[in-house]
Amino acid sequence: FTDDNIVLFVHGATFPATPDFDLQFKDYSWADYMVNHGYVVYMFDKRNYGGSTREKAMEEPAANNKPVSRSYQVIRDLGAVVDHIAKKHHVSKVTLIGWSWGAMTSGYYTSLHSEKVRKLVLYAPLYSYTKHTNLGAGSGLQDKRNPGSFNYSLGAYRLGSGEANQKRWDGEIPVADKTQYREQAVVDAFNAAALATDPTSNTRNPPALRAPNGVLEDSFYQATGRPLWNAGSIFVPTLVIAGEDDTWSFPEDREGLMRDLTNAPLKKSVLIPHATHFVLFEKQRGVFFQEILDFLKGSHTASR
Repeated sequence: FTDDNIVLFVHGATFPATPDFDLQFKDYSWADYMVNHGYVVYMFDKRNYGGSTREKAMEEPAANNKPVSRSYQVIRDLGAVVDHIAKKHHVSKVTLIGWSWGAMTSGYYTSLHSEKVRKLVLYAPLYSYTKHTNLGAGSGLQDKRNPGSFNYSLGAYRLGSGEANQKRWDGEIPVADKTQYREQAVVDAFNAAALATDPTSNTRNPPALRAPNGVLEDSFYQATGRPLWNAGSIFVPTLVIAGEDDTWSFPEDREGLMRDLTNAPLKKSVLIPHATHFVLFEKQRGVFFQEILDFLKGSHTASR
């Protein structure tokens, strides 16, 4: 075990780690891919997700409480896992790969603890774009009576169904034939695996898991010019990567990151063509995985 061969995956806003990174369907497990290329792989569920402890607010009606699992809390969870890995394997640093909200929380954590991070991969990051119609002003996250504030009527958590996930995914694919981007079978396999992570999913019709809303509150502020963190405080090699059809991470977000990563000894931005927010399950995943592998195995510094 070395600082260079341990990877920690950090999941996103709605689904926990195992369906995201270790989907046991054909060759779709990113974790298996990394293991096959010589890496020790870890992942974890943030508080109130998947196998982690769910607080009382998650058992009550969503409207009874404000959003749970805020980013400042989940970076403590992330930090606990990093420290556990370091202690167990006698290493000083771990590489972080964060997807979506996982990119935001990985960047946030690294901006505070660069000494514990070997390399950083920000996959589909939200960062500095202030015209996010799905997250910022004008979106359902905005309090219409107080436009500068988050819409707290959304409550502590929301429900995520397979049908809703399919609709969102299909909505990002800019062609009528969605199988040009991905096979339907992987959507079905992912949805089934995701729903199985919440023991209450099948009590609803259609089946739906509970997903904490802390990410929505934090993302609303991030998308309206009130960032939680600054990439200028990151001092490790960083890769910014996304699919060209992603609607969570905009080009302006990634441009802002590249602008602010002034202290990263190496910074690189990659755009995967014909790919969405869910590129890890699409036909372009081989290109996507290889870009990240090349970054992890490559030089740690470059002229800037």
